[in-house]
Amino acid sequence: MKADIRITAAHLAALLVLVALLGAGVQAAVAVEENALNISIGTVKSLSMEYARDPTLSDSQFPDTGGQCRYHRYTHLAQLITLDGDGKVIPWLAESYEVSDDYKTITFHLRKGVKFADGKTFNASVAKYNLDRIITYGWKGAFGSNGTMGANPLFVNYDSTEVINDQTIRIHFSHGWLTMPQEFASLWHLGYVISPDDVVPAWDIKGTWTPKERYNGLGPYSVDENESIPKQKIVLKKRNSWYDDLDFHKPKMDKITFIVIADPQTRVLALNKGEIDYIYRYWNPPFEALPELRKNSNDVIDSRPNTMMYILATSWWKAPFNSTDGIKLRKALSHSLDRNELVKGAFYGYALPATDSVFLSPRLPEFPDCCLKGYDLDLDKAKQLFEEAGWKDTDGDGILDKGGQPLKLRLLITSSDSLDYSWQKDTALVIQSQLKKVGVDIQIQDLEYGAYKDEKKKENYDLIFAWSFPRYNSLVTQLANDFSLQSSLSLKNYYENQNQSLRSVVESARSATSEDERNKYVCQACQVLYDDAGVIPLIYQMEFAVMSKKVKGFQFGAHEFLDRLEECWIEK
Repeated sequence: MKADIRITAAHLAALLVLVALLGAGVQAAVAVEENALNISIGTVKSLSMEYARDPTLSDSQFPDTGGQCRYHRYTHLAQLITLDGDGKVIPWLAESYEVSDDYKTITFHLRKGVKFADGKTFNASVAKYNLDRIITYGWKGAFGSNGTMGANPLFVNYDSTEVINDQTIRIHFSHGWLTMPQEFASLWHLGYVISPDDVVPAWDIKGTWTPKERYNGLGPYSVDENESIPKQKIVLKKRNSWYDDLDFHKPKMDKITFIVIADPQTRVLALNKGEIDYIYRYWNPPFEALPELRKNSNDVIDSRPNTMMYILATSWWKAPFNSTDGIKLRKALSHSLDRNELVKGAFYGYALPATDSVFLSPRLPEFPDCCLKGYDLDLDKAKQLFEEAGWKDTDGDGILDKGGQPLKLRLLITSSDSLDYSWQKDTALVIQSQLKKVGVDIQIQDLEYGAYKDEKKKENYDLIFAWSFPRYNSLVTQLANDFSLQSSLSLKNYYENQNQSLRSVVESARSATSEDERNKYVCQACQVLYDDAGVIPLIYQMEFAVMSKKVKGFQFGAHEFLDRLEECWIEK
């Protein structure tokens, strides 16, 4: 009997070992089944750069070594402060901050326990080194006074960074301005952090970045170069990081793969086949593809109202728009458009009519009520304004004329699918049809992107599509980027009035140091835009994200670049 018990015990022991082995096998199988996200993107520009590019240097100024690649968002980016999905400033590397009353200094109190991938500590001295390197050297040519990407006040007004103690820095500016914290949070170029020990000579602001570990940043991922294929895909693998140690926005994705699929329809097919899980929002499907996507039970389209307004900008500096009659003509055109039809016919419901403002969205933080004035469909008013501007159909051909010249306006567009500009053709056709009914002959010129840029540079158009920015830009930055030549990225401001008061008040709004002062100038700018119909408002585009229904936890960022896809997870 005892022998039988011993045999049973032996069997039991063997069984327990077998169970343990099986359990380990199950765990191994689970480990193999990674939480992985496959994302399609549309171009290879960000992937074609060599590995180990230095993100603290501009690729235009340092073409052989510099450049911020797509993977840097996950290997190196860690901003002191950033923006939440609504465009409001939130702490990140800094757990808190204070701004002086004159907005000339901002003090950051850094989180403890933040480390690079090699285990070295991020502290105030490292923060100062990176800010000095980026602002005074690496990206100065892009954002400085004569910057190729537009003069940015964070660079233009930068004085110095002071180390108060190991966890505190204070940044000094020569001039203060109210929106400084938001602009700091929205310019993510300041958030690519490298270790000063990875530079030769070490801690030299102008030193050469030669890291032993290529992805020694503050991000929670590294690039798997063995799995990545140049110009086809780049594979990111999660590593243990300070995000895990501090239980702060812990990434849930073990693996993120960016896959190049240039054709938008092919991206949609790949999603339907389960080959990808998410279409990166910069390369969203064209609007006409959304109705079919909605029918697919395996796909999800998440959407919300955006702050980005699409407008028609005019050649305000030349006839027929460069006079008092030109103002009346713009007003007449503004009252002639049925924006609800634009929403349905060109944007397939993924837009809202822009009738409550001329340029700024009421959804922007700190939007003042004085800017709540816009243009709605009013054909009687439009007819009156056309006549007051001298435009009448004198020969009965259905086209308004003046001084023997018909009212023909050249609308320059590009409907390139690769750049997600296909909406321009549908929108142009709807506008052409609507304005024909009031006697305006819209002549659409649809060019490939290179030729389009050339014509735009030559100012060879009457009308052209333009747009404001998403919510990551403050309202005064929105105005400054498009109506202040001093900081404009455009070849020409969207509008300038004859005495240039618009540009003056916009620049005053941007340099304001109090809310009352800022609102005073913003209200004046809105009044000029409304009185002159400086631009012709069309619609607010809806933000949307297209993904597999297996993707859970998605939330919109203030910009697609700030979508925290690493915090999503895949439902098994």
